[in-house]
Amino acid sequence: VRQPGHVVRIASGCTPQQQEELTAFHESTVSKLSPDFHVHFTPDFTNVSGDNYKYYNKPFGVRHWLEHWLRYEEKVRSGDDAERTEAEDSIVMILDPDMALMRPLTYDFTDSNVLIHKSKRGPPKVKKVMHGQPWASLYAFGDGPFRVDQNYVFANRTDSPALSVTDDDKHNSFPGGPPYMATGKDMWAIVNAWCELVPRVHHVYEHLLGEMYGWSLGAAHVGLPHVLSESFMISATQISEGEGWPLIDALDDDDVCLYSTTKENEDKLPYTMHYCQNYWLGKWFIGKYRLDSNFLSCDAPLLMEPPHDIGKKYDFFIKPGGVPYGRKEKMQPKIVKREQFMICQMIARLNDAATWFKDNTCDEGTANYEKSFIFHHNLDPDNNEGGEKKAKW
Repeated sequence: VRQPGHVVRIASGCTPQQQEELTAFHESTVSKLSPDFHVHFTPDFTNVSGDNYKYYNKPFGVRHWLEHWLRYEEKVRSGDDAERTEAEDSIVMILDPDMALMRPLTYDFTDSNVLIHKSKRGPPKVKKVMHGQPWASLYAFGDGPFRVDQNYVFANRTDSPALSVTDDDKHNSFPGGPPYMATGKDMWAIVNAWCELVPRVHHVYEHLLGEMYGWSLGAAHVGLPHVLSESFMISATQISEGEGWPLIDALDDDDVCLYSTTKENEDKLPYTMHYCQNYWLGKWFIGKYRLDSNFLSCDAPLLMEPPHDIGKKYDFFIKPGGVPYGRKEKMQPKIVKREQFMICQMIARLNDAATWFKDNTCDEGTANYEKSFIFHHNLDPDNNEGGEKKAKW
């Protein structure tokens, strides 16, 4: 998608052997894609608060990167105005590892079709990421972060601005998640508050999204309400609002499976796919937890790509692990189109990545380019012999 800037993978808790192997893979293979692709290693922060929470690696890993790769604090304190300005004015974006870009994500949305979530603050006068104006994707947890035990979370910060946030801001300025976007100065402030608060959040909220609640409360603590976008991502096909599905709903039926990197086509789409769900239509399927662990290898086949008219063929789905296996579950027409989009686009992108990997790592004549792997034993909805097909891990 021609994403500008540096792209950094943050890897936490690797053993020395894992770090050596990943570094070698990056240098021999990934770096061929771009000299602006990097990998940054951090310690394992899982037990930073003594309670074994793997998602501590997100806030503390980002802070480690800000300190040791971007060298934010060093540059700000250097006495060199140019270095300080460079650090503070940098635009930092945080994406989850299960996100795929569908178009370039930049700090300037002036001439874009970005969908901005409504709030009493109104739309931003300047549609850019700037000091005092971070952006994030709207997530559907509403005022959840502010319903955890605030007395405990802010026991050491009883004067926190987060304790006096308006109801409108709780619902419309802070329920954000990746992609997070902020200037270096604002990102440093939020991430430090995030690291301070997230252990206390987890002590009273031991559930999924706890680290995201920590971000929201950290941003509120440092007084940085977000511009929330409803088109930074798509993920849950059945969600009624808050994601970029209206852009997919508006596509012509013939364009749903179109995998194109032309600007004209990209500009019709949301910015990222957050593929944290399962996607299915008929027996066509894609889901990250059922993808064989050896998918990126010379021997493994590519994924079979669906015909572009699967949305016209099926109004139901069959789960690979359904109980009983083979049960047909009905689907509304709008959801059919969304599932078709995710299946077509994810499979095409995974095959694109795997093909590039094979081209650049496999000995001549050893790469398997056959597009044959499916997640059922066959694609016939009425033939359920063999039962569930397990992923190989």
